[in-house]
Amino acid sequence: MSGRGGRSGPLAPLVLLLGFLLVTMGPVLVGLDHFPAKSIDQDRNHLPVIRAFADALPEVDLRDYDSATTPGMHLFLAVMVRAGFDDETSLQLASCGFGAVLVLVAWWFAACVVSSWTAVACVLPLASSPYVLGNSIWVMTDNLSLALVAMIIGLSLFRSPSGRRSVLSGSMLVLAVLVRQINLWTCAVAGVATLLGLDPVRRRLPFRDPLDRRRDAVPSVIFGLFLVLTIAILGWFFSLWGGLVPPRFQVGGDGAAIHAGGGNTAVAPYVLTLFFVYAGPPLFVLLPNWTGDRRIRATAIAGAVIGLAMGLVLESTPGFGVGRTGGWLWSFAGQTPEILGRSSMLIIGSMCGGAAVGAAYGLLVAAGRTRMALLGLGFALSFVVASSANAQVFQRYFDPPVLLALGWCLAGFAGARTSAGTISSRQVAIAALSSFTMQACFAALTLYRPLFSAAL
Repeated sequence: MSGRGGRSGPLAPLVLLLGFLLVTMGPVLVGLDHFPAKSIDQDRNHLPVIRAFADALPEVDLRDYDSATTPGMHLFLAVMVRAGFDDETSLQLASCGFGAVLVLVAWWFAACVVSSWTAVACVLPLASSPYVLGNSIWVMTDNLSLALVAMIIGLSLFRSPSGRRSVLSGSMLVLAVLVRQINLWTCAVAGVATLLGLDPVRRRLPFRDPLDRRRDAVPSVIFGLFLVLTIAILGWFFSLWGGLVPPRFQVGGDGAAIHAGGGNTAVAPYVLTLFFVYAGPPLFVLLPNWTGDRRIRATAIAGAVIGLAMGLVLESTPGFGVGRTGGWLWSFAGQTPEILGRSSMLIIGSMCGGAAVGAAYGLLVAAGRTRMALLGLGFALSFVVASSANAQVFQRYFDPPVLLALGWCLAGFAGARTSAGTISSRQVAIAALSSFTMQACFAALTLYRPLFSAAL
């Protein structure tokens, strides 16, 4: 059951876009953007790199520069600077545009399975995240990176594989890795999605989905060619840098943070805790539908057991020296007892987050979207594994992807047949608005109140 949602007229996405631009471009245009704690990466890293690249065009030295990411966004904005848009405001407005693209991509795929306005409701938690908003107001790589990743994942989850879509998905993979090298994590499951229609694979699947009706290998071959190109590009950067990040962000470098200083075990319990907090209000709204259904209750319990095991096994003690700092979750975790190197808050949060993931999986299956549930779980595992290779676990790396996943899950719940009845679009919208309320409060308290206070 993976068909399109209701009629998707232009009014709903237009209202979403204008609202988002109002709360991001507005502060930039009126000068209400003085927030050193939020703009530090822009001022210390990204703007200097962009301007240095612009000065050096067309012969840019990429052997070492002051950003831990691949230089795609910086080169794009450097061309903008050379074209005459060299003031800080213009670059910030471009960043607002990246955020708008992310929000519209999230909406477009949600609208594949629910009505246009319900899709808006599902996307509002992401659009109102203080991290998405802040990453739009100031020049960051985060929103552009996630917009490209969302295109790859969305095409895999919501659209039937085809040669043309594989060209689009493969192109997005190349661009995503050029903006952030870690985005290679999307390739495995995206490649698998192109294989599901092949007869040898299809016969062994525990589900049937209309999205897999195409049964030739053309999409897989095309995506594979783009994957080879992507790996070649990453190999070139690895050879140039002597590692996966520029030298100054490797051990012994003079960058602001060492990202290649070893893995970080806290990612899995951290992500599960975030998902529990953000999915909590929507799952409370839908409480009878998943607690009253034996099948969904079973997947929630299984998820809780797995989450608890992760919380107990994986070290998660907060601390600056171990890359676990910044954001409200690490602040709260630092106030709770530690148990043998594990944060007691993250142990509980990981268990509850596992239950939330299990409930979401069960609801998607109940909606006839087993394909989406399995592929989505695969993307989530890939993201956690890849992120665990980074020495730094900053909250801004995880909030937007978790909220994107939540919004698409909510859209996927529509039509789920449970023991308590079928989940309607109205229930989905109410559940999504409960999460939006939480994010809007976060944004008001942690982003806009300090901005207004600094202006007074």
